[in-house]
Amino acid sequence: MKRTFIGILSVLLLVVFAVSAFAAFPEKSLQGVIMWGAGGGTDNFARAITPIAEKNLGQNIVLQNKPGASGAVATTVLVNSPADGYTLLYGAENPANYRVLGLSELSFHDLQPILIGVEGAVVICVNPETPYQTMEDLVEAAKADKKIKMGNSGVGGLPYVAGAMMKGIHGIDFNYIQFDGDGPGATALMGGHVAVMPLALSTSVEYIRSGRLRGLAVLTTKRVPQLPDVPAITEIYPEYAQFLPWGPFYGVFVKKGTPDDVVETLSSAFSKAMDDPRFEEYVKNSGGFKNGATGAEAVQFLEKFESTASWLIYNAGGAKKSPADFNIPEPKK
Repeated sequence: MKRTFIGILSVLLLVVFAVSAFAAFPEKSLQGVIMWGAGGGTDNFARAITPIAEKNLGQNIVLQNKPGASGAVATTVLVNSPADGYTLLYGAENPANYRVLGLSELSFHDLQPILIGVEGAVVICVNPETPYQTMEDLVEAAKADKKIKMGNSGVGGLPYVAGAMMKGIHGIDFNYIQFDGDGPGATALMGGHVAVMPLALSTSVEYIRSGRLRGLAVLTTKRVPQLPDVPAITEIYPEYAQFLPWGPFYGVFVKKGTPDDVVETLSSAFSKAMDDPRFEEYVKNSGGFKNGATGAEAVQFLEKFESTASWLIYNAGGAKKSPADFNIPEPKK
């Protein structure tokens, strides 16, 4: 009788362990690491999509801001975590440039994209008091005068890369004035302290609508609905197409090597969250556009962005290392 009881107990324990081993992911709360501070674009994206994704997953996602080193601090936290899907990184475009800028040995190649959620656009903005009515006006003036002041947020930032794009296409340079982000730069631009600054659509759209800034062109291949009267750059200069699409974006990532079934579960939960009316409202108000890429499509999106941004920075003289050192292909013309 005793042996029979022990036998039954052993079988039951084996069943429990088997069920536990093959239990559906996730079994517990997840950790969400946000690479930028509270109130920024990445933080707003994370806090808009997470409550909806939580319901789809049936588990909580505990969010924590870990800013520092252009997002490299948060990226390091993820890479140092187990590849089990329980740690998520909410990030932006920054890891594409870490290696060429010498900020970190990490890159998007150390991450597995769960979702590229929202992408934005960059607008070439000028102070309305300047004589530049069109993009052509600005380009021709910059060819004649290399002292035109352009605001930027540091080497590798969106304004810097946009300026590098203009240098590569037109051979023009500006007198760069650095600010601590788009917000202070936009304020300086409206105050006349600089003449021009490429700004994220989300930052500039209301200033342009109110007449406090003038938008000359959007760095896209087609006009954006938020600014229907501002031409896409390829309408004026088709050669910009080689660098596009390019612009800010926000996504969700796990450590590379996370099991495929876990990645699929997370991608499904976050993809479904994008169709929720609450997230649709966030996108509408963010000055961005839904992307929704997952899997191989998301990887291709990241590789294209890395190629464009890193080579533009390098060719403009802002990189510490060549993209070729990391086998990053140069964009095809």
